[in-house]
Amino acid sequence: MRAPAIVILGLGKGVGASCARKFSESGWSVMIVEDDQKALGRAKDDLGDLASYLSENQSTRLGLKNALSGMLEQFDGVDVVLNIPPLSDPIDMDDLTLERVTQELKQTTTTALMAGQVFGREMVAELRAHEDNAERVPYKKSFIQLLSRAAIAGNPGSALNTVTQGSVLSVMKALALEYAPWKIRSNAIVAVRPHSEETEGWLKERTPLKRAARASEIAEAAYYLASSEGAYVNGHALELDGGRSVLNGTMPSS
Repeated sequence: MRAPAIVILGLGKGVGASCARKFSESGWSVMIVEDDQKALGRAKDDLGDLASYLSENQSTRLGLKNALSGMLEQFDGVDVVLNIPPLSDPIDMDDLTLERVTQELKQTTTTALMAGQVFGREMVAELRAHEDNAERVPYKKSFIQLLSRAAIAGNPGSALNTVTQGSVLSVMKALALEYAPWKIRSNAIVAVRPHSEETEGWLKERTPLKRAARASEIAEAAYYLASSEGAYVNGHALELDGGRSVLNGTMPSS
């Protein structure tokens, strides 16, 4: 019987590589799909044989289909899709253009929805095959979106990021309902993503635990959502924010 298999769409400035390491070291087959050659090269240097790598534009339907073909060719199936949509650069409302908004929505929301369709069809097909072949026991299947806190709370000057990350959260909820009849789950991780404290000086004041989430902690959360321990979690956004969501104001200096 094959090992469980996960495809990671995007690397997210290192978080994707940490997720790949966690799943691989836990016995999963891992494929990373990334169109940024430098990011893909860094992942290869970091992970080596722990993952397979595919240079494809995951924001196109062709790229998603090629990613699925790669999964089937190498691993004979797909069980989990971990999507890491890119973050938008800050831009003033006055500077927004229709072209910029359309492009950013394509890279985030459209990609998440079409990945749900492309990989979801294969997941359903595998589950149907299991109905006809009791010897082919499938692993639990799910979609996971890895988002920044912009998905649930915005900042001035970051309207585009708030909209794109938040709309992917809506995709997560839609997939949770569409695939529920097949017990295919859909969840999200909303995290204060790893930052440099030198460039994000406000982080300690606005986060009770006084730091961002570590990449390894995000990877552990993703593994939980994909595992049998998270089998009843569906349509949920797991917040890794160090207590920031319950803080009214700032923490005292220490």
